[in-house]
Amino acid sequence: MKEKICIVAESYPTNDDPSFPFVQQLASSLTNIGYECFVIAPQSITRILLRRVKRKKTYDLDVEHENQIKVFRPYIVTFSNTNNFCLLKVADFFWEKAINKCLKKIGQLEAIYCYFWHVGLKTIKSIKVDYPVFVQASECDINIPTYLINEKLIKKVAGVVCASSKNQEESIRYGLTTEEDSCIIVNGYRKDEFYPIPQEKARAEYGFSQDKFIIAFVGGFIKRKGITQLCKALDRFDDVYSIFIGKGDLFPKSKNILYADVVQHNKIVSLLNCADIFVLPTEAEGCCNAIIEALACGLPVVSSNKKFNDEILDETCSIRINEQNVDEIYNAIKQLKENRPLLTSLSEGAIEKSSSLTIEKRANKIQEYISRRLGK
Repeated sequence: MKEKICIVAESYPTNDDPSFPFVQQLASSLTNIGYECFVIAPQSITRILLRRVKRKKTYDLDVEHENQIKVFRPYIVTFSNTNNFCLLKVADFFWEKAINKCLKKIGQLEAIYCYFWHVGLKTIKSIKVDYPVFVQASECDINIPTYLINEKLIKKVAGVVCASSKNQEESIRYGLTTEEDSCIIVNGYRKDEFYPIPQEKARAEYGFSQDKFIIAFVGGFIKRKGITQLCKALDRFDDVYSIFIGKGDLFPKSKNILYADVVQHNKIVSLLNCADIFVLPTEAEGCCNAIIEALACGLPVVSSNKKFNDEILDETCSIRINEQNVDEIYNAIKQLKENRPLLTSLSEGAIEKSSSLTIEKRANKIQEYISRRLGK
């Protein structure tokens, strides 16, 4: 009989709402290595009624991938941006009721795996059965409500999986874990979703000229992702073109934009393969999936020289820059544009680097870590 594992997260992707794709990727990979996988992703009735957020099925079977994933989306009540103790207690009551109702339907579990710290501590506080609870620490910034920072709750965490050394160091610094009680397992990509496509074929699909030098950007059109600095650097070129995949308030404004919009998840791979390089001057990440997916497509990466990139980028596949420095962003793009042997070398390095970053390898490492922590 398969061991059961339950992932608890704030969302799970649907065709209408592709948010939290990494939860689906992990759930699918865990089923592929032998777990029976369940997901609890509560949906806020408050947001549905007041913000007109689309209602999702309260129970669903995700059969898109190789194995079925049972997805529960119970209703909860939420109050955004409040520190009111009474309102927080009301929200906790509905969270506790929803989580325990789902766990009762699921039955005996091997473990619960929570994205992220605030969800993990809130789940430990709520559950009536003493299941081991693991926390995935891969937030850009750890943000835990004060009332959840409780030594008794923290001591009940069975183990912590950090997506980068940056996440591990922050978790330790905030007193949430220790080096002995945590591990670093970087994010991963699905090989059937991100892979090299001949550039000529990819560009022909979108009608892009074969002789243009194109950079790709994937991420929110927001300050943190460095879109303003990137656009300033691009404006210095007359013959560099760009693809921006994402959405947000800081819509990209620079010369020679070929595409700037959201795109269906299964179309990202072809747009990435239209590009020569991937540029993301991001200020802060946990562990950036977009960078890993670009590597899997064979794109040399220009990105930040901060610690959150240390596990996924090195000199074999990237040029690391100060993300605030427009000159450094410009010079890195210029260097790759003008130095074809370097471009080819980093492209080959990107493919090699990505071979160690698959979601399958990540799932196996997580399974091994859980088993080790549970003394198996």
